Amino acid sequence: MKKCFVEPTVIATNPLSIGGDTAAEAVPDGYTGACAVVPVSGSDNVIAVLPSLNEARRVARYAKTPDGGYGSVVIEATSQPVTHETLEDWI
Repeated sequence: MKKCFVEPTVIATNPLSIGGDTAAEAVPDGYTGACAVVPVSGSDNVIAVLPSLNEARRVARYAKTPDGGYGSVVIEATSQPVTHETLEDWI
């Protein structure tokens, strides 16, 4: 699948006192498929693939926190198979 570039939009930010990590989404308007949450660190690892943008947002908001442990993350459209149905499944 060819990736198209979508400018990321920040959806959540940690306070600077705990690192200031962000969760962002780079998904085309109107997209309704699976979404991958990936670290911004440059790693090719996928944290999770969720069936919807709303569930991916929930995972991304948690993943960026100290408890989530991933630092800054971005949500991308993907054709990869779903790995988790919900935030609760992922945790």
